[in-house]
Amino acid sequence: MEYFLYGTLLPDGSAPTAKPSYHTRPTDLVNLAFAQDDGFLLSAARWQMRPNGGTRPVINSKIENIDYWRNYWERGRCIIPALGYYEWSEVRGRKEPHFITVKRNAPLLFFAGFYEREPGGGYACSIITRKPSPQIAHLHNRMPVIMTPEDINDWLTGEITPDAAQTRLGTGWDGRFEYYQVRPLTGESDGEDLIEPFEPAQSSFDF
Repeated sequence: MEYFLYGTLLPDGSAPTAKPSYHTRPTDLVNLAFAQDDGFLLSAARWQMRPNGGTRPVINSKIENIDYWRNYWERGRCIIPALGYYEWSEVRGRKEPHFITVKRNAPLLFFAGFYEREPGGGYACSIITRKPSPQIAHLHNRMPVIMTPEDINDWLTGEITPDAAQTRLGTGWDGRFEYYQVRPLTGESDGEDLIEPFEPAQSSFDF
């Protein structure tokens, strides 16, 4: 399985470089692509935006809130590449991180997102979320909208409408998720070992 954008890919030479990371935090720069003219611009954006000129920072956008995000549905769609994402779930009475991804024959997956120009220049973005696939609903009550290869062009070019997206967008990987517990994340932690399976040492016996 491969991902294709049916148009010209245009690198944004004026954009700052998003540092590759296994532990991306809000306000970090992330890579993204969005439709521009007859092609797609490859750029970078700060993962946190203040939509509609508001003051409250947002990192996620609920797909169900069509009216609030209407301007972005019309001219603010983007895709954000990733290896997967972390979610915290209660294990043995405390919150533990899990790494969640999907089975695929491509190095990356893509989240659906919204983006906008920041007042001082550059871009900001958020990741669109929806109710989780039944396979991972026990981990959290939301999940990012993860695109299938067939979704990407329809999303970026506006072919898929907000109403159609409610039922279809982000559901193509149902039954193909992979997830497992990973080591605790600290503020400065990074590296490939963060997405390796982790089994904490047993601290007591269950009787």
